[in-house]
Amino acid sequence: MSKRLLVVILLGIIAIFLFLHAGSFLVVNHPEPSNVIIVMGGGNNDLRYWNGVRLMQEGYAHRLVLNVFAKGQTFGNQDVDLAREFVNRTTPGQSTVCPLAQSSTYDEARYLQQCLQGEGVNSILLVTSTYHTRRTLAIMQKRLPQYRFSIYAADDPYFFGTRWWTTREWAKTTLAEWQRYLWWLFVDQWRSGVVLHAS
Repeated sequence: MSKRLLVVILLGIIAIFLFLHAGSFLVVNHPEPSNVIIVMGGGNNDLRYWNGVRLMQEGYAHRLVLNVFAKGQTFGNQDVDLAREFVNRTTPGQSTVCPLAQSSTYDEARYLQQCLQGEGVNSILLVTSTYHTRRTLAIMQKRLPQYRFSIYAADDPYFFGTRWWTTREWAKTTLAEWQRYLWWLFVDQWRSGVVLHAS
């Protein structure tokens, strides 16, 4: 067997391995007891929130903060107002809303820092969609090094599965998340001012 053919076979094996694990690589799921649970903004439904509530009920933290894009609207109502009413109704006295003026995960770190200022928080359990966990954890750890982070992967089988090539929706989600993750790796994390120091 020629060296060239051996290289082609080896590259083929590597490509297949990367293809098969492109979905599972995006997933990090290691929740730890923390001062507060942060439910990341975005998502396609309230599944992230209810996972956060369950973790709070299981004793991972005694309070929860729901991040919500402040400029969003649903049926003529501001999403942030709907969210406040929702948490007051479902987890009264345990949950608050952190309004986000921008909707990217990168910018979300800045608003989260503002919402937690003066709260005496040292450790944070992040809750987000399964496919969003690796990028979220990397961004938060880099931008907010003053906190200790852990993360919980909220599964939503309609939008994502690790066998991502088996449904159109899973493939779309996986490819879109890889695009964002690579942007973080090669662009965003090298920006000046990426680290948000405690004020």
